[in-house]
Amino acid sequence: MAYDGELVKMENGRWARFQRCQVYRPGVEDAGETMLLIAVELEERYQRQLDEAADSLAQYRYQGVPVQVRFDAGSQGITLQPEQTVAAPSVH
Repeated sequence: MAYDGELVKMENGRWARFQRCQVYRPGVEDAGETMLLIAVELEERYQRQLDEAADSLAQYRYQGVPVQVRFDAGSQGITLQPEQTVAAPSVH
């Protein structure tokens, strides 16, 4: 099950982001609120950025380096950062 905002690589190799959309049914009284979750294909510049990030991520992980991808909508860029590991509490 996908969630709103989730990035996915589709079977055709293109990237998309799931987006919640409200559906209106004309002529139906009290139809209630119907929401659909649809995959919206991203622009070409994001396709390239995500492909490059996925390749880089795969290379780091192949070398045993745990990294995560962060998408910054404000700067419209992607960064790779070391994964934050949660330290286990010490037992005395």
